Amino acid sequence: MDKHEDKISDARVAFHDLLRYRFLSAPRFSPDGSRIAFAVHRADLEGNRYLSDLWVYSLNTETCTPLTASGAERAFCWAPSGTALIFVSGRAHQPAEGASSGPDADPDARTTRIYSIPITGGEARLLAEVPREVAELWALDEGRLLLRTVDPREPERFEGADYRVLEQIPFCTNGKGFTAQSRHTLSLFTPASGELRDLSPRDMEVRRVRLSADRRRALVTGVVYRDVMPETSGVWEFDLESGEMAERVPQAHFAWSCADAFAGGLLLTGTDMKRHGHNENVRFYLAGDGAPKCLTPDLDRGLRNSVICDCRYGLTDQNQAFQVDGDRAWFVSTDGYRSHLHTVDAHGGVVQVSQELRSIEDYDVRDGRAAVVGLEGLGLQELYLVEDGREHRLTDFNTAALEGKDLSVPEYVRLENGTPEGLDCWYMRPIGFEVGKKYPTLLHIHGGPKMTFGDVFVHEMQCWAAEGFAVLFCNPRGSDGRGDAFADIRGRYGTADYEDLMAFVDWASDTLPFVDRDRLGVTGGSYGGFMTNWIIGRTDRFRAAVTQRSICNWVSMAGITDIGYFFVPDQQAADIWSGVDELWNQSPLKYADQARTPTLIIHSDEDYRCELSQGLQFFTALRRNGVEARLCVFKGENHELSRSGRPRPRLARMREIVRWFVEKV
Repeated sequence: MDKHEDKISDARVAFHDLLRYRFLSAPRFSPDGSRIAFAVHRADLEGNRYLSDLWVYSLNTETCTPLTASGAERAFCWAPSGTALIFVSGRAHQPAEGASSGPDADPDARTTRIYSIPITGGEARLLAEVPREVAELWALDEGRLLLRTVDPREPERFEGADYRVLEQIPFCTNGKGFTAQSRHTLSLFTPASGELRDLSPRDMEVRRVRLSADRRRALVTGVVYRDVMPETSGVWEFDLESGEMAERVPQAHFAWSCADAFAGGLLLTGTDMKRHGHNENVRFYLAGDGAPKCLTPDLDRGLRNSVICDCRYGLTDQNQAFQVDGDRAWFVSTDGYRSHLHTVDAHGGVVQVSQELRSIEDYDVRDGRAAVVGLEGLGLQELYLVEDGREHRLTDFNTAALEGKDLSVPEYVRLENGTPEGLDCWYMRPIGFEVGKKYPTLLHIHGGPKMTFGDVFVHEMQCWAAEGFAVLFCNPRGSDGRGDAFADIRGRYGTADYEDLMAFVDWASDTLPFVDRDRLGVTGGSYGGFMTNWIIGRTDRFRAAVTQRSICNWVSMAGITDIGYFFVPDQQAADIWSGVDELWNQSPLKYADQARTPTLIIHSDEDYRCELSQGLQFFTALRRNGVEARLCVFKGENHELSRSGRPRPRLARMREIVRWFVEKV
């Protein structure tokens, strides 16, 4: 290869470029609002893991400084004084001052170590060890922490045998296996004494916590159950001084997702799920002395960021949540195919705040300003300050990683599909595109189905373009960003969505001269895997398929997925006792004997969302019927392999997909 070819190769996005990217998360304003702490993550190929450290950006001096370098940091919060960060870390053990455990101690794997580090720099100091996994933490004062911990609640077992006892549903979690009776618990912790006191009752699952301004009370959104987790949830208030708990909103009829004090009452997000099921868009409600009243009846948006990107790690859960800041509450919603920051006031008035950012990844709010991790143009994540209607970029972590790279720009087209919203579609030309030449073309189908493709950077699709493929992707009916009516395909998977996907492929084949209609491939994951399975049972137009973490059998899917026992009946409008024929008719496995498309099946053995047996069944069906098939099972990975899987399996997955398409398409 000569020097010119070297330059061409270097300019193309490659699989290993993933190792150069930096992923940002959890921006948090200091108590006085002058600094922003956040986490920076990167893939470590040698260690086959991700390294995570804490950074601080000073708004006064416009400087960005790393605070830690162990690569093992997790959840964190500001100390009340604003002079230090308190954080959870998996770094090599060092004893706390006066701690009883020595440096060679090997505590239980569930033990969590909590450290403190001054923002001026210096060594981190071990504050204490907690005999549980800590998911979140808040500093109440200089001596106490509020924790959301994981309490395993293991039933008594006979010694000498390795087994789990399950007494409730749900019983599993994607990537964690059988979690049995475990609960997320609200706990008070005093590092000096090591005292850990649970506040929430044993049968409560604590989901989201909001502290009062004086940090003496906490509002908790969660669910109380013993045997079968209900589909609804409630809101409770905890007095952090006395430990007393009071029910504020019962869990009888609504699925409440977030609650905070606002306008003299409570602001909530939730849905009764009556019109569009579990995926129904939540609305804002205001509760005073009586029952909550809907504040935003016309707000038909998913209160989350649904824009798909495979360059994220460690983001805070902002799904259906909000943050109160004075007389407004801030939230993220997906509008069409981009996500934006918005505010809502006590009268239900909604205002869009962010303008140029294409995806709001994570955020914090203080005094009318937002610290945002966002995506701009075809760039990777950076930290921004959103103020006075403008977005100011603060960091430069990823410029070098994409500098000089040849990127394929997604080109947008809107097609009519019989709905007022239409069909949002994109195509990407292969890198090195030449007029008059035809190229193999891949149709990519997103998961969800209530997610959305947008015009942001997606590493995998850029790699496909660099390998010489044209790429097609769109948001068929069932996708987010266009309201409940567009997203609601319950009981209709594989109908209107299939029509939209095939209509786009038809348009591209007829309109784009570089698309080779005789060399088409199709791929997707989760719901996209379901659709890939469904498609190859109905048409032979694709020369190859790659189905990932897929669903093929709704009958055997029922009762297994960690999404909940209610997922299949809700989404398929049928249950195994009253509608098994309907479930089977909607299952791609039923039609696998009609498939002729060579298919690569990718699954992970710790996927408890779309369980491994789904991939095994489909592989067996294809092979029994003489279809060329290859099955890759990734050990120790789960449903998130393509987005946050360990670096080595993640790169191997991308190579397997491209090799399959290169050989077959």
